[in-house]
Amino acid sequence: MTSRPSALRSLFSPAGTAAPSPGRRVRRPAALALPAAALGLALLAGCAGSPPVHYYTLTGAPLPPSATPAPAAPAFMLEVLPVDVPPTADQPQLMMREQDGGLTPLYSERWSAPLADEMRGALADTLTRTLQAPDVQAMRAPAGAPVWRVTVDVQRFDSVTGVEAVVDATWRVRPANLKGQAWQCRSVSRVPVSGTDAPSAVRGLRDATRDLALTIASAIQDGTGHPQPGSSQVQLMGCNQISEWVAPFS
Repeated sequence: MTSRPSALRSLFSPAGTAAPSPGRRVRRPAALALPAAALGLALLAGCAGSPPVHYYTLTGAPLPPSATPAPAAPAFMLEVLPVDVPPTADQPQLMMREQDGGLTPLYSERWSAPLADEMRGALADTLTRTLQAPDVQAMRAPAGAPVWRVTVDVQRFDSVTGVEAVVDATWRVRPANLKGQAWQCRSVSRVPVSGTDAPSAVRGLRDATRDLALTIASAIQDGTGHPQPGSSQVQLMGCNQISEWVAPFS
């Protein structure tokens, strides 16, 4: 006589398949293990195929021979205010403008800091090296200290693939607690770019940003003279003298 458990196992087993006996290990069909193995291999292949991420900065562009630093430490400080940048360029990754006007994001080529911070840092770096004056962003200027305040609004920040890097900006310099002429100008820096890779684009944008800073420095260096292009790659689109009262530091 067949025991009741054995009968039940026989009843619910697939047709033509014997029910496993107690204590016998059921072997999983090999076909079920193949999809899991294939999925694991696909994930490993995807990870191995991800390109490495590279980070770039605008700071540290070499000064051209024509940009002679101030011979002695000037009797003023610099205050480079936060920079405004266009939304199309204000991305973590490099945005390459194609010759047909389209934009191509390079997700593996990124700025080491938000673009507005990169711009402010690069401008302050060139200004301090050229004018031999400290930037007061990291420290509070003493009360009554003479300071030149620099405001920059970048209208265009582009690298056109294989053609040029363009930095188009409106900027203003204002003296506080010292005599000097305040200026508001617009300048366009265009640096030729022959390569089509990310490092070539970054070098062009770095040099264009440096030339913008050198142009701003010319408005501060004399204090009364007309601003001059920082290099032959800069075009001054217009400058206006401005007169306004600037509140002293307290």
